[in-house]
Amino acid sequence: MYKYLLCWRYLRTRYIALASIISVTLGVATMIVVNSVMAGFADKMRDRLHGVLADVIVESASLEGFTNGDEVMARIIDLAKDDIAAMAPTMETPGILKFRLGSESQTHPVQIIGVNPEQRAKTGDFAEFLFDDKGNKIPPSFEVPEALRAQSPAGMRLKEMETEGGKVDAFEQVTVEYLKQQQLEQMPKHGAIIGYAIGTYHRKGLPDFYLAPPGTKIGLFFPKHGKTPEAGNDVFTVVGYFKSGMSEYDSTHVYVPLEQLQQTRLLVDPEGRGAVNQIQIKVQPGVDIDKLADKIGLALESLRPMYFRVSTWEQKQGPLLAAVAIEQSILNILLFMIIAVAGFGILAIFSMIVVEKTRDIGILKALGASTSGIRNIFLGYGLLLGAVGSGVGMVGGLLFVRYINEIEKLLSYVLKHKVFDDSVYYFDRIPTLVEPRTVVAIVLGALFIAVVASIWPAQRAAKMHPVKALRFE
Repeated sequence: MYKYLLCWRYLRTRYIALASIISVTLGVATMIVVNSVMAGFADKMRDRLHGVLADVIVESASLEGFTNGDEVMARIIDLAKDDIAAMAPTMETPGILKFRLGSESQTHPVQIIGVNPEQRAKTGDFAEFLFDDKGNKIPPSFEVPEALRAQSPAGMRLKEMETEGGKVDAFEQVTVEYLKQQQLEQMPKHGAIIGYAIGTYHRKGLPDFYLAPPGTKIGLFFPKHGKTPEAGNDVFTVVGYFKSGMSEYDSTHVYVPLEQLQQTRLLVDPEGRGAVNQIQIKVQPGVDIDKLADKIGLALESLRPMYFRVSTWEQKQGPLLAAVAIEQSILNILLFMIIAVAGFGILAIFSMIVVEKTRDIGILKALGASTSGIRNIFLGYGLLLGAVGSGVGMVGGLLFVRYINEIEKLLSYVLKHKVFDDSVYYFDRIPTLVEPRTVVAIVLGALFIAVVASIWPAQRAAKMHPVKALRFE
C-alpha cells in the first residue's frame, strides 16, 4: 500500500512533474488531431478518386483504341460474370477547349472523354458530380434542354412571336422556319458537361462567376485518326458541370457523347463499330479487385498480347495515395518526438527525485521495503504521469477534432484571413476521421515512453544500500 500512497503523494505535491504531464498532453493531443485531419483528407480524397474512376479499368496501349469493344466486354463477362456489376466503354483523348467570353476567347487544355452517360453512371459516382449553374444536381444526359435553346437570339424571337398570337401569314411562317433553323445553328444539338473549374471563376467571399454558363457554345479540338494525325474539331453546348472536388479533374475533364466523338475522330470502322480506348468496370461488393484485375489481364493477353493494360483505381492513383501515406508517416514521426521530449523530462525529474530522496529511500529500506517495492514506486509514478498526461491529451485532442471547424472560424475571424481556404480543396468543412485504433496506439505509446523513461531512475533507487543511503548528505 505504501507504494500507491507515495505515487499519489508525489503526483499531488511535485509540481515540477507538471511540465512532463503538459508535454505528454500536448504530444498526444497533437498526434490525435493531425492523424484525424490527415485521415479525413485521405478518406475524402479516396472517395472522390474512386468516384471518378471505376473499380477496374481496362485500357488500350494506343490512343485510337479498339473497335472490338463488345468482344472484349463479352470475354470479361464470360470470365467473371458473377463478380461484375456494370461496365461502360469510354473514349478518352487530349484536346483543347475554346469558348468566347465577351470579345475575347478562352482556351484550355483538356481531357475529352466520350461516354454513354447512363452506363457511366452505373460504374461509379459520375452522376453524383453533375450540377447546373444553380448548384442543383442534373441527370446524366447530354440532351440540350429546350429552355436553353430558348435563350438564343432566335429562340427569344420565336418566343416573342408565340406570345403575340394572332393569325400567321405565309411570310411569318417562313420567318418561323428560318428562326428555328437559326436556333439549331446558334446552339449545337450535342451537349457537353465541362469541369466546374473550367467554366467558373472563383472569387473569395463572393459567389463563383460563371464564365461558360449552360447554353454556352464551346469548340473542342482533338487529333483525328489516320496515318498522319490531323486536327479535328466539333462544337457542343454546355448543359452542366462536373464537380468532383478534385481540381485535377474539375479543371481538365470535358464529357461528350461517345458516338459523336467516335464519328468526328474518324474512329468508326466499315462495319459501323466505334472504337473505345477504355472500359470502366464496377465489381460486386466484397470482390477482391486486385485478383479480378490480374485475372482479366491474363484473359485479354491471349486476345491481343501486350495491348491491354488492366489496373485497379488504386493502382491508377498509386503515386498520389502513396504520397499522402508517406506524408502522414513523416508527420507522425516528427510529432512523436514531442512525447519523446516529455520522456526525457520524466527521466531528468526522476533522477532529481532519487538524489533528493536518497535518505528517505534508505529509511524505507531499513523499515523493510524490498528492492522491487522501491523500484515499483518510481515505475508506478512514471506510469501515473503518463496516464494523466495521455488521458488529458486524448480528451483534449478528441474535443479539438470535434469542434475543429468552429475553431477554424474563430481563428479566421481573429487573424482576418481564411485559415482553411475552401477554394484550394473544394471542401466546405475540414474533413476529419477519428480511427479508434490509432488513438489507442498513440495513448499506449505515450504510456510506454513514460514507463521506459522511469526505468533507469527506478533501478538506481532500488539498488541503493540502506546504510549508505542514510549516511548520504
